[in-house]
Amino acid sequence: MNNYKIDISYDGSLFHGFQKQLNVRTVQSKIEESLKLIIGDYELNYAGRTDAGVHARSQVLSLKTIENLSPSFFNSLDSLLGSEIKIKKYQKVKSSFHPRFDAKSRVYKYFLQANDKGAPYNRDYRYLVKASIELRQLKTIEKIFLGKKNFKNFSKLRKGQDPYREILKSEWSKHNDYFIYTIEGDSFLHNMVRSIVGTQLAVLESKVTKKELKESLQQPIKTRFNFIVPAHGLYLWKIKY
Repeated sequence: MNNYKIDISYDGSLFHGFQKQLNVRTVQSKIEESLKLIIGDYELNYAGRTDAGVHARSQVLSLKTIENLSPSFFNSLDSLLGSEIKIKKYQKVKSSFHPRFDAKSRVYKYFLQANDKGAPYNRDYRYLVKASIELRQLKTIEKIFLGKKNFKNFSKLRKGQDPYREILKSEWSKHNDYFIYTIEGDSFLHNMVRSIVGTQLAVLESKVTKKELKESLQQPIKTRFNFIVPAHGLYLWKIKY
């Protein structure tokens, strides 16, 4: 069995998330529709799922097949995927490679822009914030999330799901008019990154305190924080192996 590691990028604006679902357009369904036109039996695996509207600078797949795939195959697949999904690179790997289970960490970035700096042409690619944003204040909050913490209040957990996640990097920066939040972790819960960004903005607006955030990560409160930023500012940036 041949196994190919494929690194793709996609614009999440017109997809209902990555994972295949009934009666909606997803990244996975588009990939599988394209594959069926040029290959018979195959097994497709992926590094993780993204929500509706979330973009990916780098998402990793593996394609297992008995066939030896040539560069022309990947050129054809890239063409069939259209302009919203592009193959960045591919390589043949060992048969045991799995993009999800072999991943050591995942990096996400979230892009914010002050409302008075925004323009309509890129409204689907960053979040316009109406409240005032100060990088200095955000940087006093960023380190709260580092380490292995309980993120129960930052996600809607599935029954029996472990709420503990280890965060390796949590950092704000500014580039031109953009405020950029970078977070790296072993894995993430559903809506977790968007909730982490949202609660930090809520601190700036005095809707929650840094003390409350710190305490919730050690001893969660009964209800989750209801501060979730929109999906269109979020990017799956890199998966490390």
